[in-house]
Amino acid sequence: MSQRKADYLIVGQGIAGSWLAFELIERGLSVQVIDKGISETSSKRAAGIYNPITGRKMVKTWRAEDLFLDLEDHYLEKESLLGTKFLHPKSIYRPFRTIEDQNDWEGRMADGFFEPFLKDFYKNSIGLKDIQDPYGGILLDKCGYLDLPSFLDASKLFLQNKGMYEVKVFDFEKLSFEEQAIRYEDDVFEKIIFCDGFQSNPFWELPFRPVRGEIIDIKCDLNTDFIVNQGVFMIPKGDRVAVGSTYDHNNLSFEPQESGIKSLQERLKKLYTGDFDLLEARAGVRPATHDRKPYIGLHQKYKTLGIFNGFGTKGVSLTPYFAKHFVDFLLGNCELEEEVNVQRTI
Repeated sequence: MSQRKADYLIVGQGIAGSWLAFELIERGLSVQVIDKGISETSSKRAAGIYNPITGRKMVKTWRAEDLFLDLEDHYLEKESLLGTKFLHPKSIYRPFRTIEDQNDWEGRMADGFFEPFLKDFYKNSIGLKDIQDPYGGILLDKCGYLDLPSFLDASKLFLQNKGMYEVKVFDFEKLSFEEQAIRYEDDVFEKIIFCDGFQSNPFWELPFRPVRGEIIDIKCDLNTDFIVNQGVFMIPKGDRVAVGSTYDHNNLSFEPQESGIKSLQERLKKLYTGDFDLLEARAGVRPATHDRKPYIGLHQKYKTLGIFNGFGTKGVSLTPYFAKHFVDFLLGNCELEEEVNVQRTI
């Protein structure tokens, strides 16, 4: 009789794989995580912003109340568990582009729809040095950024100390199906869950829409602890400011492109008129999907294969909530939400 190594094998230790591992462990299940152990991953290159009011039109993000009201508590619990600081709550200041934007938001404020996520409303400039905000703006709550490399490194160390982590490239040729279980190499698992980004997977033909994004780090005299966001975001990080981001669906290289760097610098100058020095540029490829919602669930034919993937630009905010939901589903406690069920692509 085959000896089961763990209940679940998780392929990929990005933010999705890490959160799924934590959730399974908390429910008393055993896991094994394998990861390529490379730096060129979407999770390691992302800015890590979490923000309930997004986009050029400043609209409430999908499922904002479900995702954001307890989000910081979830990460603070992980900071305590892992003994590492990686959560940085920061208000986001969104300057209005025009007087029409200001009037529009004054009307929005009246109905209370955005109230849980608004800290303040300004009709005039708040006086940040070199920031262009003649029409004022809104100050958002329940937002900030996650230091993703620190979170992932601490999560990896936690799993390593439990003997649950291995650097390895997954080989589909070493996969075989058994009755009520699945074998990988010489080990047997109840299920294998893929959290490995948008790379090719022979068991799913999924309409990923990956998008490359550049981020630059600059040195400048930004005299605020707020994240400032209009056209680009500016995240104060100690002695530097991270500026992003670009969106390119064609060139999916993890190498920053000169055109992307130039675009960020030009857009930055419309928001910030002070001098700045370019320190560093980096790029990542986000595993976005055709409808901007993640792919979660089990294979239509092989019920021992699962997927927890496609979180795109919102992985920081989406993964804690949906890791819990997916494990509830795996344990038979609920039905999988149709909006995120991978079967919607069939």
